[in-house]
Amino acid sequence: MDDSEQVLVSVIATSYNHAPFIKEALESVFAQSYPAIEIIVVDDASTDNSCTIIEQCIEGRNIQFIKNELNIGNCKSFNKAFAEVKGKYIIDFALDDIMYPERIKKQVAFLEERNLVGVCFSNVDLVDERTTLIKTHYPSFHHSLSKLQIPEGDVFEALLSRYYINPVSMMFRRTVIEALNGYDESLAYEDFDFWIRSSRITQYGYLAEILSAKRIVSTSLSGLFYKENQKHMFESTLKVCKKAWWLCKTENEKRALMHRCRYEAKQAYRFKYTFVVKEYLNILKNTDPLFPLYNPIVQIIL
Repeated sequence: MDDSEQVLVSVIATSYNHAPFIKEALESVFAQSYPAIEIIVVDDASTDNSCTIIEQCIEGRNIQFIKNELNIGNCKSFNKAFAEVKGKYIIDFALDDIMYPERIKKQVAFLEERNLVGVCFSNVDLVDERTTLIKTHYPSFHHSLSKLQIPEGDVFEALLSRYYINPVSMMFRRTVIEALNGYDESLAYEDFDFWIRSSRITQYGYLAEILSAKRIVSTSLSGLFYKENQKHMFESTLKVCKKAWWLCKTENEKRALMHRCRYEAKQAYRFKYTFVVKEYLNILKNTDPLFPLYNPIVQIIL
């Protein structure tokens, strides 16, 4: 398609205390080979000089900048920007990550050719704070992906079973996020909930290329999983698992959810979130045939 026929892609660029990485992140969007892009930047009341850097980077460009006066979290910040976008395809882009130049062009082409696919994901480089490569998300990428079995299509069960999609890599259709009424604003993080809900209404497609870089930063949202003093993170995962139970259609899906609940209960118990453990065990008590074999500590908690 020529430039006049290209569909619009909306990049929602979110920031919270990403000052050291913002310039590189935004420049990676500006350097995209695909021209039909709108960018909306949201800063979630950063306490560093993120806003100053953002303003410097976007000066003279037609970019909307939303500055939250209060920290409202990533889910609400995304929804706030999503209400303004016009694109057919959406990218949720954190301003500590990086896009490679051909990313948007290749993902648009992929989705335009596959009408049933609502979410496109790809491989990702994992880099440190100096943008030094640590490894790739799918390590066997180096020469061929033929030996890798990356779940595509109906991925609900696979997403319950394990973490295998790097959210940095995703582009999704506007119609998908509209059908979900945006992100669930009661949650501390969006990825797991988006995967579970969207995979019930659309197919996922894997584009076998490295198109982005995920920055590994200890203070980022993804770095807060399974740590102390993260009550909201544990509660959010529990809430998504409860949603997933009502979305399960097959026995295999229910078994995958039971496996997930066992794992999450162990993590919650490890960090002494006993009330969260109790919720998981109440789910498993009525559904898991292995429940009678659980450690006697279960009875104490219940």
